Amino acid sequence: MENTAFGTRERALLLGLMTLGGSASNPDLKAHLGYALDGPARTRMNRLGLVTSEKPGRAYHHTLTEDGWAWCVEELSGSAPAKAGSLGRTLYQVLDLLRSYLDAADLSLAEFVVKARGGETFPGDLTQEIRDAYWRLAREPQDWVLLTRLRPYLGDAPREEVDEALRRMERLPDVHLAPEADQKTLTDADREAAVLVSGTRKHLLAIEAR
Repeated sequence: MENTAFGTRERALLLGLMTLGGSASNPDLKAHLGYALDGPARTRMNRLGLVTSEKPGRAYHHTLTEDGWAWCVEELSGSAPAKAGSLGRTLYQVLDLLRSYLDAADLSLAEFVVKARGGETFPGDLTQEIRDAYWRLAREPQDWVLLTRLRPYLGDAPREEVDEALRRMERLPDVHLAPEADQKTLTDADREAAVLVSGTRKHLLAIEAR
């Protein structure tokens, strides 16, 4: 991997995407980091297989791949960029302490991030509304519910925000999204309600427990 070849901005984008749970839109990144993943940086990260990028609406949505997570893990033991300054050097000392903690706790970086963000809420986050809607429709835990049935329970929430919330939720250990196995049973409405995740349209949601 080309860790040492990345500049400060590219490293910040990869690590920032990691702190957002490994999946975020350009508006999310801009709100949290001050800039989006676009242009040559996006092209390069896609080419290296560190990030997948989709454009389901007006904005790109980015997801760390397994190699992207591996890059972040390796960067925990990395060195600050030459012009990072004292704050940057201190940040990399903190990252190294985090790496030591993960090793001692036998915890992966992805597991740590998911657990750390599990109770965190953000402006416009629809996670709880989606969970509430699911339990109004599901007969039991892990029951598969079509997104066609779930979306009407979310009121006037913008489609793009709902899709982003679903993608974030899928990174949690108790939430699952899946495509319908028998595509012939899908209606046009089912296809329209699907959420695009890493190039796959997923029609069904299951949650393991309340």
